[in-house]
Amino acid sequence: MTDPFDGACPVRWMIDDIGRYLAGDDAASAEIGSAGRQAVTRAASEVDDLLRSAFAAHEVVATELRFAGPARGFRRTVFALSPTPVALMLLCMRMCDPDDDVIVVQHTAARGSSSRTASWPFGMPVAEELTRPPAGDVPVPAGLEDLNQTER
Repeated sequence: MTDPFDGACPVRWMIDDIGRYLAGDDAASAEIGSAGRQAVTRAASEVDDLLRSAFAAHEVVATELRFAGPARGFRRTVFALSPTPVALMLLCMRMCDPDDDVIVVQHTAARGSSSRTASWPFGMPVAEELTRPPAGDVPVPAGLEDLNQTER
């Protein structure tokens, strides 16, 4: 491969590389250029979609519910959505026996995971505490400081 930054168009090397990969090494130069340009054009909107979908470091990206008790043993499920306090209580009505442990683990985009535990049955104040997103002041892991944003 030649020097990608030889003074030509800054993305020309990438278009040629992508086009050659898609069209094949033996393809004509025009076919390589066309395949590369088409792929880059399609990918540009994909990049926009990806950027719009980015999470801030503190945002919850998955919620894991763990239930443990002597009668039903250990159960766990991971959800893309976080349950509301009332939804958590309804799930516990279905899935828990009295004195079962209920553990809510919230996985954030870049600040790790946090967990809260309570014993079933519990009321609305405890359900609200269990489902509350982690505090925004949780330290950012080393190397991820550039993701420390509070808004998307």
